[in-house]
Amino acid sequence: MRSNMGQEIERKWRDRKLPKDYKHFPCKLLEQAYLCQNPTLRIRKESSIFGGEEVDSISGEKEGSSISDKNEKAGISEGQKQEEYIFCYKGRGRLSREEYNLPLTKEAYETLIGKTEGRVIRKFRYTIPHGAYTVELDIFQGELEGLCYAEVEFSSEEEALSFQPLDWFSEELTGERGYSNAELSFAKELSNLKLKD
Repeated sequence: MRSNMGQEIERKWRDRKLPKDYKHFPCKLLEQAYLCQNPTLRIRKESSIFGGEEVDSISGEKEGSSISDKNEKAGISEGQKQEEYIFCYKGRGRLSREEYNLPLTKEAYETLIGKTEGRVIRKFRYTIPHGAYTVELDIFQGELEGLCYAEVEFSSEEEALSFQPLDWFSEELTGERGYSNAELSFAKELSNLKLKD
């Protein structure tokens, strides 16, 4: 989740059964990679998708189209996208940690992505309102296809701990090692994720 600077407080769950109406909410196509895992130094490209584009089930595929990992267009024309490039620093912590975000130019992003380590993470992100909160639903692509996360951000740790998960959330991953995006990027083995379940 993103704020320009400050403290990130969030909880994370795995999702094995998605809400029926998730396709109706705003969606972005994210590509991100890591310059360093500890501390976390991440670069990200965000492509906002307009016009009610739909993604098919957990696979993340746009209905009637295939996804190109090379150009990240996922069958979406240039006129339907608005791109943003971001550099992010994240400190240590599981429930709460420092986070700082800075804008990048397209040229800087394209230079830096050639200097990253680990696998590039690609995923669709839906933003789903829930009362005073926003659920960010991530549907991963490529090697991580079949993996879905839901994340909710809070203003305090007390608020985070009192939050009641939605009924479509599965097991909680907050604080669990091996499940952050940075850890997924650097992981040599993915079998523990049971992506084909």
